[in-house]
Amino acid sequence: MTRSIDLERLEQAAAWRARLAESADLHGGEFASWLAQDFRNRGAWRRVQASWDVLGQQATAPGVIHLRRAALAHAHNATRSNLLWPKRFRRPALVAAAACALAAGAFLFWQQYQQDVFRTGFGERRIVTLDDGSQITLDSRSEVTVRYTADARALTLVRGQAQFDVAHDVARPFSVTAEGHKVVATGTAFDVDVLGPKLLVTLLKGHVVVMPQSVPTIPWLPDAARDGSGSATQAAADSRALSAAGEAPDRIYLDPGEQLVMSSSDAPRVSRVDIERVTAWERGEIVFENEPLANVIQRMNRYGSRHIIIADDHTGSLRISGVFHEGDVDGFVSTIAAYLSVGAHERPDGDVVLTFHSSSPTRQPGS
Repeated sequence: MTRSIDLERLEQAAAWRARLAESADLHGGEFASWLAQDFRNRGAWRRVQASWDVLGQQATAPGVIHLRRAALAHAHNATRSNLLWPKRFRRPALVAAAACALAAGAFLFWQQYQQDVFRTGFGERRIVTLDDGSQITLDSRSEVTVRYTADARALTLVRGQAQFDVAHDVARPFSVTAEGHKVVATGTAFDVDVLGPKLLVTLLKGHVVVMPQSVPTIPWLPDAARDGSGSATQAAADSRALSAAGEAPDRIYLDPGEQLVMSSSDAPRVSRVDIERVTAWERGEIVFENEPLANVIQRMNRYGSRHIIIADDHTGSLRISGVFHEGDVDGFVSTIAAYLSVGAHERPDGDVVLTFHSSSPTRQPGS
């Protein structure tokens, strides 16, 4: 506790921090003698140095560089001025130096838990380049939080869909958490989509492993299987076998071109997909292949301020294939009404309600 450390010793420790930062070789012997004089000196030094150690872990952050320089300059000036002041005036200068050093540590503790937030609105698409060169491409109405530390790159897809192109760094795993699970990689590209109650993870290139959010993220070698032997392809096959047997694997490995679909109501399912179709949203298109209308509507509602509402379960279970332009609500609704057993009614607020009509013929667009 602060009170257990003599304030004057804390002041001396802060002054030593400033002197050693200026020239450790010049003052090293005197500093060692000061430490040996009293065990309380060592306690005061550890308290001041702990703050500076935290600063060192984040030394490349612009705000930290500015704070560190300011703190050192303040402590250095206070220490030099102290030699010229009468003893009764020395305490304020040293208190300021100690406070500055401790404030730096408090600031870094706060910064360690700060995160960047990137989000998009209706019809907006955004590409973000992170400090390490990794890129995030956010789809419409999506949100991603980012927190980088010395040993991890931790992101969260709060809502929507995003593609992650990861800069290779085995020492700092790159993880994306969504819907209670996280995707872990070191250098790869993958797409994560939160679609209603479902989580879809599509691997575009490289290797990833998907695990429960509660499992600690550890450095993961992309060419190693779970037990440290074999290939990632074999690990992927093992995890699929567990899913097929009704068991929930703790880690699911994916190979390029594979998509994992997870939900609370169904067992995890891995299948091969058309990557061009999965990433069509980056070109302003949405491609569906025999998908339930309920899923299709969820995607379409990301792209416009007007919502499409399904009035009954029967309508939501109808299946559709086709290519649609993002945000084209009128074109989408007219196509649905023409090819499915569905009637459309526009409400005063602009939203459109779809209702099943058994008398209407059901056919797919283009048939």
